[in-house]
Amino acid sequence: METMTSIERVRAAARALPVDRPPFFLWLNAHAGARLMSGLRPSPHRLWNAAARWFWKRFCRSGGQNASELERLAPLLFDIHTFNWANLYAVELGSDILMAAQATPWWYARFLRRDGRLMMRDYFGVERALGNGIYPDMVGPVVRDRESLRNYRLPDLRHPRYYDVFRRARRLYPGTAIAAEVWGPQDFTATSMFGMERFMTMLVDYPEDMRVFLKRWTDWWCDVIPRCVDAGADTIAIYDDYGYDHRTLVSMKMWREFSWPYLRRYVDAAKEAGALVMLHSCGYQKPLLPYYVEAGIDLLQSYQPKAGNDLEWALAEYGDRLGFITGIDIQRGEAMSPDELRAEILRNAELGRGKRFILGTTHELQYTMPLANVSAILSTVREIINKEAGG
Repeated sequence: METMTSIERVRAAARALPVDRPPFFLWLNAHAGARLMSGLRPSPHRLWNAAARWFWKRFCRSGGQNASELERLAPLLFDIHTFNWANLYAVELGSDILMAAQATPWWYARFLRRDGRLMMRDYFGVERALGNGIYPDMVGPVVRDRESLRNYRLPDLRHPRYYDVFRRARRLYPGTAIAAEVWGPQDFTATSMFGMERFMTMLVDYPEDMRVFLKRWTDWWCDVIPRCVDAGADTIAIYDDYGYDHRTLVSMKMWREFSWPYLRRYVDAAKEAGALVMLHSCGYQKPLLPYYVEAGIDLLQSYQPKAGNDLEWALAEYGDRLGFITGIDIQRGEAMSPDELRAEILRNAELGRGKRFILGTTHELQYTMPLANVSAILSTVREIINKEAGG
């Protein structure tokens, strides 16, 4: 078989068609990207390497998770919502899919200091600050009551510069599958726009107002989606967590009423633009799978074993109708030995053979993953690829 581009390989795998070799998806968080460039494999880009070494050294010497705010914040320059160096680096490590987000690096529209803390305001108006870890937590929601629910105005992202991130990525990696991250109807709204408790109670207290808001939210994203594709993305990655461990975040009745109709519109907009559709959804997914098939979702990314998901069962039941990007468990994998991790990856790759399957990390690989385990992941993936390509 002739050598495929990553775009061709991913599209073929999503339909269980023959591929020249198994595709691979590696998703790195910012701090992991800095650590791996510093201690595992340098990037060909000197600026990235210099920044990675500097930020990682300062982060470690200052106490890691207990470092000062600035030392914990600095590696976020590698984040998907800033310069995205971590995910660009993932392509250099062999990933067939590059995650990117519109409005990069304008995601954080404003920085300010309040009560001794550095605050970041994103383009939705949500204020964030570092908590006790490395991720900016929401500290200032934009929807606080019924009045702000009704009156909130979404930002204007029609200017072409907001989509330059996809043009740059396409120039750098012309054959790579580029997935544009878009926020679905449930996760970002709940965790950032409202706050989880407020979002859930408003679904009960003000259902009609919430339907109006979610329709406006979906309309806005259905305008953003084709702009991402026109700028160079070939895949739309809908980020919307629906599950927790062993259960869904809301009842299936509530999900069908307040998430399902809007998710379908995202999928339709992406398909109309000619893109492949990838849904990232953490947590327990079993009761949701038939809806994903009905909607026409091509790939489900995550499918975490720790949450109660059975990959063997899912591939047997749905592997001819729904693609799965999974198999490299970054949650339980941190506690495994390199040999245990290798064995599990090989087993999952075998389960996915002949199905709609892409071997990939179950979420962003964290900086806390032992380097020996990261090496085991990369070497095992190379082993699988070389075996399949040679066969």
